[in-house]
Amino acid sequence: MIKLLRNYGLYFSWLICCIGTITSVYYSYLLNVEPCVLCYYQRICLFPLSIILGIATYRDDSLVKIYALPLSLIGMGIAVYQICLQEIPGMTLEICSRVSCSTKLFIFGFITMPMASAIAFCAISCLLILSQSDRK
Repeated sequence: MIKLLRNYGLYFSWLICCIGTITSVYYSYLLNVEPCVLCYYQRICLFPLSIILGIATYRDDSLVKIYALPLSLIGMGIAVYQICLQEIPGMTLEICSRVSCSTKLFIFGFITMPMASAIAFCAISCLLILSQSDRK
């Protein structure tokens, strides 16, 4: 299993990025769900990863983790902060716009958007750490 993740970690991380990007765009533009400020920050981390990891997957360049891992970890930190805003009573954020960052929006009926984002960023980070290419 580890060998599979080492060999295909870049591909799987790129796939997760693409799914996250498509889901985010679907909710915003097709379902007209307005994202909050923290969701925008998470998108700022996720959207470039789709392109960066796509190119790295095509080139089989696992050294991209040097550039992609910070984006992924920052995105995960923002998502975890938003989960805390939603779950800890009394925690507020002053920069929230019309859409409150503490509003819970469930996908698939049981998981909140920031939780899905945190899981995706965590998976991307783990896969990037495990990935290694055959290129020397």
